[in-house]
Amino acid sequence: MTNTYLAGALVQVSTYTGPVDSPTGGFRTLAGVLADPDVVEIRWRTSENGEVTTVAYPDPRIIKDGVGLYRSNLDTTGSDASTWAYAWAGTGGLQAINAGTFYVRAAFP
Repeated sequence: MTNTYLAGALVQVSTYTGPVDSPTGGFRTLAGVLADPDVVEIRWRTSENGEVTTVAYPDPRIIKDGVGLYRSNLDTTGSDASTWAYAWAGTGGLQAINAGTFYVRAAFP
């Protein structure tokens, strides 16, 4: 089930779940060890306009919580009812991707 947020919310998306000291997910090697890709990006788009926005760490919109652990707060201000899609991508020596969606409903009918 897709999470739903009210337009204007900051929606936190991350490469992992759970606490930083024992996370599930994150960027990991084939052996399962948390690791940092050479480049970490997050891309997102809305069904409202279809434009893709891409930012790469160390852009301040990406927060590094630990090795392989990243999060971002996507600003839904001004959004009408729409589905947002996002994808984390790690490239270079460690390649990985993690994607998800959420729904934003208009703040005012």
